[in-house]
Amino acid sequence: VAERFGTPCFVFDEVQLARRMKAVRAIVPEDIRLCYSIKANPFLIPAMRRLVGTLEVCSPGELSVCESLQTADARVIYSGVNKTPADIARAVADGAGSYTAESLLQVRYLQEASRAAGRRLPVLLRLNAGSQFGMSKQDLFTALKNRAETPNLDFIGIHYFVGTQRKKLTSQQKELAMLQALYDEIEQAFGLRLPELE
Repeated sequence: VAERFGTPCFVFDEVQLARRMKAVRAIVPEDIRLCYSIKANPFLIPAMRRLVGTLEVCSPGELSVCESLQTADARVIYSGVNKTPADIARAVADGAGSYTAESLLQVRYLQEASRAAGRRLPVLLRLNAGSQFGMSKQDLFTALKNRAETPNLDFIGIHYFVGTQRKKLTSQQKELAMLQALYDEIEQAFGLRLPELE
């Protein structure tokens, strides 16, 4: 490997990767789709696109990688905290499958891009999980309350990223209970049952 590729280099066993993904799939209910965040290892996209339903793309550079591999399509969840109107328009032109809104400003950008493209966009509202990213519950509720101002957007769920540091099962259960209560509150307040949690 060193003679052929030089050093340093990373070597991944795609057969073992497929086995591990099969093991994950076996313990996760069928109605839960698996998503691969390409920032982890973008060079695994060719292998992972066969093993998961969606690819999370978080930057224009990552979108370029997907474009070069002909995977900037409906399999993409276009995420990221710093999306500009041009970035969003590009993802829409590529046919990205869904989008996250990290702020009320991004909700507006998504509405403008969807109107310009003449198509509806599925949007996940990103709820802040204690970091500097995502919107507050108040802003999330504002987006839902003002849905008439964003007629080209379909709010399909909530994007909630807590990172890999929360390893205790009790902490995960607590957050899932909080999200269940939030979904119930949204249904009661807005008559809207969000079908997805990402």
